[in-house]
Amino acid sequence: WNRIDYDLEGKSAITDWRVVGKVESLHGKAGQLTLVEVKPKTGRYHQIRRHMAWVCESPLVGDTTYDGGDENALRLRKRGLFLCSNEIAVEHPYYNTPAGQLDWIKVEKDEKMKGCLREDEESGKVVVVAKIDLPEKFEAFLRHESSRSEKFLNQLEGQGKNVDAQIDD
Repeated sequence: WNRIDYDLEGKSAITDWRVVGKVESLHGKAGQLTLVEVKPKTGRYHQIRRHMAWVCESPLVGDTTYDGGDENALRLRKRGLFLCSNEIAVEHPYYNTPAGQLDWIKVEKDEKMKGCLREDEESGKVVVVAKIDLPEKFEAFLRHESSRSEKFLNQLEGQGKNVDAQIDD
């Protein structure tokens, strides 16, 4: 995991993030689009969007506020903002009490891992987790961008052109 610790409006703002996948893209930064998982540790206004755009210099696809508005950003805006929450974890109200902690110790490891209960790696607290799959639009968009990029590069190679020089133009 990577950590962004960058104050927003004079208040501490921390976001942990990691790369989940990458695809080639004709309009992505350095010819790529990257799927990331983020875990905001604080809750500042537009924190994820501003941290990715300002600190990582890689705005979210479709972010009309922070994408900089260049030609590539405008082309990537067509399908909306690619930001969603697909997992939430909240502290369990009983298992984090003194009596609940004694009961938690008695729960078999297999049972702990099965359902929506688990121990948070950082805090050691028992959390209830709800998770859904990413919306299909994420995978569909990445497949589309990868396919377009591959088709374009194959056409250039078929014409005997220098691919690196053509992309930079």
